[in-house]
Amino acid sequence: KRSYYQVAKTLNSEIQDSIYINQYFNELNIQAHYLTTGKEIWEQTNGLVTHIVASSGTGGTISGIGRYLKEKNPDIKIIGVDAYGSVLKKFHETGEFDQNEIYPYRIEGLGKNLIPSSTDFDIIDHYEKVTDEESAQKSRFIAKSEGMFVGYTSGACLQAIEQLDSKNFFEKDSIVVTVFCDHGSRYMSKIYSDQWMNSQGFNTENSNKQDSQIEYIK
Repeated sequence: KRSYYQVAKTLNSEIQDSIYINQYFNELNIQAHYLTTGKEIWEQTNGLVTHIVASSGTGGTISGIGRYLKEKNPDIKIIGVDAYGSVLKKFHETGEFDQNEIYPYRIEGLGKNLIPSSTDFDIIDHYEKVTDEESAQKSRFIAKSEGMFVGYTSGACLQAIEQLDSKNFFEKDSIVVTVFCDHGSRYMSKIYSDQWMNSQGFNTENSNKQDSQIEYIK
């Protein structure tokens, strides 16, 4: 009842002339990324992108990007990142909304216990599920190794890419693009807090070590 979405819905019912964006069931969520992000990725890769890996929450980002790129090249693979405890992967594969798939998980902004109409499941080729702990560790890894202060779903995307790569999902010359949608400042008391990580049973010893010097390529 105290989620951002529920509070927004409540405020909309109480405040005259207010607008409730309702991003889970708003086609404009998809359209925004169709008109902007998808085009940018196509142009920045000179049309050579082969795979998109993006977190799937409302589905607006992955669906808008996917629609645009599939129109340019139907062979581009669109991979959604899902959480254990979410219904999206199974719904995509079977068309079934299975409540037995639903259980609490910690990744915020990823996965769902409902089916958003702002997700175009037809353009998504595959869903990859990731764990809470590995996604949190990957977020911290990105911050330490690349100096990018990213949030939970960003780590989830990198984790998904590494899992897919370990399954030989990509070719040697594949051009894989992912989207880091969240900022680490939202997670200072969570994934960037050793105390919180330890309270969740997540090992912080390895994530606090820097094994090698980072080399930046310009």
